[in-house]
Amino acid sequence: MGAQSLRQPAKRAAGTRRARRLPPDQRREQIIAAVTRVVAEHGVPEATVSRIAEAAGVSEGTLYVYFDSRTDMLLTALDSIRSEMHGLIEDSAGSDTLDRIRNIGKAHTEMTRANHAGFTYPWFEFIAAGPQVGLRESVAQTHESAAHRLRKIIEEGQAKGEIRVDIDPGELAWGFYTVVWAENMACLMGLSDYLAHGHAARILELILEDALPRP
Repeated sequence: MGAQSLRQPAKRAAGTRRARRLPPDQRREQIIAAVTRVVAEHGVPEATVSRIAEAAGVSEGTLYVYFDSRTDMLLTALDSIRSEMHGLIEDSAGSDTLDRIRNIGKAHTEMTRANHAGFTYPWFEFIAAGPQVGLRESVAQTHESAAHRLRKIIEEGQAKGEIRVDIDPGELAWGFYTVVWAENMACLMGLSDYLAHGHAARILELILEDALPRP
C-alpha cells in the first residue's frame, strides 16, 4: 500500500509533463498571450523576460526557441493586437456602407467590454511605452493600417452612392477612430457609464448622419 501511494504521485507528475508538451504553433501563441497579459499588468518597461516566462509557464530559454529577443516578443504581441483591429474591419458586414461602419463600432464596443484586459489595457500600455525600440513606429503603423482599411470601405461606399462624394474619406475614417479612442479611454478610466449608455455609438451616429448623401 505504501509503495503504491509513492508511485501514484510519480504517475501524476509524468502525466502533467506530457500535458504541457504543446505543438510549436500552440506554444508560440501561449507565449504571445503571456506577453500581452504581462504588458497589460506591468507595462512595457516592466515586461521582463522572467515575468513573461513565468506567465507562460515555460523557462526563459524556451522563450528564445520561439523569439529572437524581448523586443521580438513585444512586437509580435503588438502585431496580434493589430490583427484583432483588422479583424473587426475585415469581418464586418451590413446592409450598406454606413451600417457596416456602425457594426464595426459595435464590435469594438463589445471587444472593449469583454476583453479589456487582453485588448484595451495592453494596447494603451504599448502607446504609453515611449520610444522603445521599434514600438512607437509599430503603434503608429497599426493605427494607420487600420484607418487605411476603413478608408477603402468608405471609398467603396462613395462609389455606390451610399456616402457623400464630397466628403474626405480620410477625415471620416479618422473621425471614426476618434470615437473609438474615446471609448478606449473611458474603459481605462473606469467610466463604465460611458460604455453602458452607448455614448460612443451616439457620437458615431452624428458623424455618419453627416456622411449621408444629400438630396
